[in-house]
Amino acid sequence: MKILLIEDHKMVATSLKMSLETEQSISVDVIDCIEKLNTDKSILSYDLLLIDINLTGIEGTINGLDVAEELINKYEDIKIVILTAYKLDFYIKRAKEIGCKGFISKEEETSKLIDDIKSIALKGKAIFPEENHMLEPLTKSELQIVKLYSNGLSRKELAKEVNTNVRSLAVSLSRIYQKLGVRNYQEMIDKVRELGYVDSF
Repeated sequence: MKILLIEDHKMVATSLKMSLETEQSISVDVIDCIEKLNTDKSILSYDLLLIDINLTGIEGTINGLDVAEELINKYEDIKIVILTAYKLDFYIKRAKEIGCKGFISKEEETSKLIDDIKSIALKGKAIFPEENHMLEPLTKSELQIVKLYSNGLSRKELAKEVNTNVRSLAVSLSRIYQKLGVRNYQEMIDKVRELGYVDSF
C-alpha cells in the first residue's frame, strides 16, 4: 500500500512514517512543503493521502482541508484522510462534506492508526470521530481574539498582540468557529453580536 503523507513538521512526519512502515505492506512518501506537491495524475498512484490540517506555505498557513477539497474536486476517486491533533467539530463536519474518507488523530496508537488506514484504503470504509454538538461559551482570550481580529489586524499582527504564533492562532480561530457554528470571519462577527458577547465592533 502506497501512502503520501503531507506534513510540514519534519520530526512528526519522520515519526509517522516510521510508525506506519512497521507494517510491511505499507510504504510512505513524505512531502514536507505544500509547494512541492505535484497535483497531476501521478498522485493517483497512491492508495491514500494523509494530509495535516495545518500546513505552512510560502504565503503563510494553509488549511489542509482546502488542499484536500481541491484534490477531491479534481480527482473524484482519490482517497484522502485528514490528520490532526485537534478533533474539532467544525473540521470534522467539513472533512465529511468535501468528501474526505477519514479524520484521524496523530495521537492514535500505531496499531489503531494502521488498522484505520487499511480499512479506508483497502475496504473503502470511512472513519470519523463522533461530533460534539454542544455550544460552548467563548473564553476571555477567545473573545479578545475576536475583538482584535475585527479591528482589521492581520493574523501575524494578531498573533504578536496575543503573544502566540500564527499556527496556534489558527487553531484558536478554528475553536472559535466551532463553538459559534460558523465558517468564516463575517459569520463570526454576526454571531457574536447576535449572542450578545459584544455590543459593537
